[in-house]
Amino acid sequence: MNCPGCSVEMTDLEGDHDETLRKCGDCGGLWTDVSDLRRILLHNNLPGLEQLGGKVDAEALTGQCPDCQVDFVRIDGGDRNHPLHYDTCESCGGIFLESEFADATDAKAAEQEIVTFFRNFDAKRKAKAAI
Repeated sequence: MNCPGCSVEMTDLEGDHDETLRKCGDCGGLWTDVSDLRRILLHNNLPGLEQLGGKVDAEALTGQCPDCQVDFVRIDGGDRNHPLHYDTCESCGGIFLESEFADATDAKAAEQEIVTFFRNFDAKRKAKAAI
């Protein structure tokens, strides 16, 4: 599979589970299947994507899904001081996280970085709930 961010061949990250985690060695982007992402989030006591919030950025031109060639949808989240986003395919549900994962050398490291990313992505919702 070619990276949606820079078109370089992505490599599979090996892990204990039969997950679909691929990393771009060039830009550091990470691709995951939506079912694997849900499992990662749930196993780390995070809500599912539907509850994490975020806002669709209809103006963003983010490329196409490498699996089914459907245009991505960009979802913005995080807080004002640390804005975050991810791209998702409306057809297959695949998720592409850009350039945040340079340290992920295997599936376990990638999962930890994904958890950190989505904890920060969810920070705005948690801050509102505390008020």
